[in-house]
Amino acid sequence: MKYLLSVCRLTVFSLLVVLTTNLQADMILQRPVDVLNGLNNGTIQATVTPAFSMNTINNVFDGNNYTMAGVQSQDLIITLAFTDTVNFKRSKVYFWSQGVWSLETAMTESDLNSGTGSYQLLVNQRSYSAFAADSVDLGNQLALYVRFKAHDPQTTIYLGEWELGGEVALTSLYIYPRPVKVIPGTTLQLKVVALDAENNTYEYPAEIEPLVWSSSQGSVATVGEEGDLTGISLGTTTVNVRSLSGSVSGSVLAEVVNDFTSVKAPTKTVKVALVLQNPVIDSVNNRRIHQVWNWANPVTLVQEIIEDFRYASHNVIDFQIVETIDDDQIFTMIDSTFMTMDTLIYYLTPSNAKLYGRSTPGTMQYMAEIEGRIRFNYNAMVDYYDFDTKRNNGTIDEIWVYTFPFGGMYESQLMGPGAFWYNSPPLAHPGLNKLLSVMGWNYERGVAEALHSVGHRAESAIRYVYGRWEVTNPDPNPWELFTRIDMVVPGGAHIGNIHFPPNGTSDYDYANTNYVQTYADNWKRYPVLLDQTRTVNRSEWSYPGGDYQRGFMRWWFGHLPYFEGVYEGVLNNWWHYIVDYEEAVALAASTPWVGIEGASKSSLPHNFRLDQNYPNPFNPSTTFSFSLPRAENITLKIYDVLGRLVETVVDKKMTAGNHQINFNASHLASGLYFYQLNTTDFSLSRKMLLVK
Repeated sequence: MKYLLSVCRLTVFSLLVVLTTNLQADMILQRPVDVLNGLNNGTIQATVTPAFSMNTINNVFDGNNYTMAGVQSQDLIITLAFTDTVNFKRSKVYFWSQGVWSLETAMTESDLNSGTGSYQLLVNQRSYSAFAADSVDLGNQLALYVRFKAHDPQTTIYLGEWELGGEVALTSLYIYPRPVKVIPGTTLQLKVVALDAENNTYEYPAEIEPLVWSSSQGSVATVGEEGDLTGISLGTTTVNVRSLSGSVSGSVLAEVVNDFTSVKAPTKTVKVALVLQNPVIDSVNNRRIHQVWNWANPVTLVQEIIEDFRYASHNVIDFQIVETIDDDQIFTMIDSTFMTMDTLIYYLTPSNAKLYGRSTPGTMQYMAEIEGRIRFNYNAMVDYYDFDTKRNNGTIDEIWVYTFPFGGMYESQLMGPGAFWYNSPPLAHPGLNKLLSVMGWNYERGVAEALHSVGHRAESAIRYVYGRWEVTNPDPNPWELFTRIDMVVPGGAHIGNIHFPPNGTSDYDYANTNYVQTYADNWKRYPVLLDQTRTVNRSEWSYPGGDYQRGFMRWWFGHLPYFEGVYEGVLNNWWHYIVDYEEAVALAASTPWVGIEGASKSSLPHNFRLDQNYPNPFNPSTTFSFSLPRAENITLKIYDVLGRLVETVVDKKMTAGNHQINFNASHLASGLYFYQLNTTDFSLSRKMLLVK
């Protein structure tokens, strides 16, 4: 998605934006008050008398004339109570029937009811026709209470839409990303948002009035008509931008320097509870599982993991083990029964040959990978060690579990309210008030594999932040740029993903010797992404002993943005979302843009969108993500390759915003399927592949 940064107090831009210029040379945008969003977030309270007998109040404010709400045999009264004073200049209605309507306002409820004091009758018994918009200019109105009345002589009222029209005066333009810096011979694509007098941010309507760019020192840097700034020689220049009419403008000082790195975010300590499923199974020699099998000591692995993340995060993240649990409790289950020490010894004693054997019935590997009979009971572990209380009160931030092979754990698991896909389906827990991350590692493997697991966790978290992961999208978001590889976008590789380095041509292709062009070096300056390139191959991430996987993991994590500030509503420190998603979201919402105190943004999407399901291919669970710019009755259905309906996943009204639906296809056969999102006006479809 594109990060449209408008709006805090009113709604997103109407599809029909009216643009004028006032005497003070401000740009005026006419736009509806976002009543629906206010109803959803509690800043507006609505009272409907009598209650709608057809549909709900949301249908009246969803921006669609053809989704109505109605009452029978009575007049209709809608009263809106605003938390903050509302400013509007017009009222527009759209009915499916004929009758008359009135509009009243006041600053107090008592004045509104008594018709005294601040009470105003703005529209009095105005006739309306069926299936025709009726709009009244009211002048500048301020109110805390607004009451709408409708009367239909036929006794049935069908109200398609009621809109209060407001205005926003845009006073200036803001150029970003900041600080604006380039290197000689490189180009930076500049962007613009509009500001009002209170420094709220809005998408600039360039489709209505183009922008004009200029540079005060063309010998230092030039700027193209699309805002592309190119460094010529060392020095400074002022970059100016204005609307074609000159009604709004902005400027910023740009520097051309030899090189630079963005400012690092402060170090965040992450408190970890370490759980070891590594009991003594050789009582004669007092040997634990890892010793019996000659595997690495999990405590040593943890120490190396912590050091690798300190290095890769540039010390922005400091994992600290605050609690270590090393007992005989086993939370791995076979079918519905917890493994006991006796069963553990039976399967983990090498001479019994009951651990390995993917094609051998009766082994743990066969039960885990073929029969699906082994699982790890996360909730039982959380309950037993009181981890929910510890997470809620801040004693711990997350859990790392080191266990034996085929122990039933996901690489990463997100638990708690609002959990989302984390390279595993989200898991609820009634005692958690916060999200809780749980890593599941296997001490048969090394540090590289543990870093790899956290990498998939990172991919899940950052994809969720941006709401999309389509590297070939013509308007890529930063995450899609970051993960581009040469095989998919020839000549356009950046850092790659956990399975594919920038030069990779297959899964885990970390030792590939081929050189490809990459934009990797630009990420040390994020969000200032220049077009600087060079070629790389495996030598870029080499690691002692030829462990190219561990080397690439360190290289990949080392390029994740770890900087101060926000860019288009997202923290420039992506690590924060990985270790504490909720805290990161709150911090991003409260962090102003550089040079804009009190700036705000809109969280509502501007367009209908259906993203590719993730993961895809999948087995057996996947997540559907879609965006609704307004509340809609929707269906999300799955069809087979013959077009037959397989399942209806969703059939209900959903609010405006970004949505994610988790789907478990364990009951379906492997194969290609189509999923389709239908709204009143849109139908969007995509393909997905279930591989069992």
